Amino acid sequence: MIVVAQLSDTHFDLHARNAERVERVMAYLADLPHRPDAILVTGDITESGKAEEYEQARAALLADVPVRVLPGNHDDRANLREILLGRPGSYEPINRVLRLDGLTVALLDSTVPGAGGGELTDDTYAWLTDLLRESPSDGAVLIALHHPPLPMYSTVVDPIRLADPERLERIVAGDDRIVGVLTGHMHAMATTLFGGRQLVVAPSVASSIGAEWEVGSPGQVPVDYGPDPSLVLHAIDGRRLTSIVRTVPMGGWIAIQPT
Repeated sequence: MIVVAQLSDTHFDLHARNAERVERVMAYLADLPHRPDAILVTGDITESGKAEEYEQARAALLADVPVRVLPGNHDDRANLREILLGRPGSYEPINRVLRLDGLTVALLDSTVPGAGGGELTDDTYAWLTDLLRESPSDGAVLIALHHPPLPMYSTVVDPIRLADPERLERIVAGDDRIVGVLTGHMHAMATTLFGGRQLVVAPSVASSIGAEWEVGSPGQVPVDYGPDPSLVLHAIDGRRLTSIVRTVPMGGWIAIQPT
């Protein structure tokens, strides 16, 4: 069994609050008796893509297991690439692969510079096709990106979800090794089926955004900064994906039931 932790939408903004929430989540993961094999951060790492925000993220996202990030619509490809990946700044898509024992994770860049919505370029599809061709036939594959490819009943996210997802859906449906698709962007936990596989949308570490049935008037954003940060722990056992959401209390554990 492989365990992959997924954080999303950390929104480092040079203030203490969001950084402390990420640090608390990373400490929780580091203290687990069975620590995850890798940690994914599925976009919107920063609030506005500033270099200083990525410096803040780099200081907080420390672990002794692999940490892999991908960009979201609030991110800046050049600054992310230079500061978090240690590569020359560039605005080309950031597509990356993580290989674990029996698992390939394809991290796709679904961002459109200067836009809130997402899409996957022809170059990204070509990169994914080559990666799948080179991946072991007896292994499992996870695909991760920022933008959900389906409507999620969110007045905030649905207008800026992944555009033209049918091509990705055909790839997912046509490859038995793909066990699931992981995204963020929604600031809420959600699951559904995409290409016959599990689509798991991770909650935000920074805040929560409610669904369309929580909107009381046109234009209202049902955002809530009250909840503690959450993440998703994905267990991959052969070709079976089990995803468990975990809230990490900022005030620490309460191990005895209150009376």
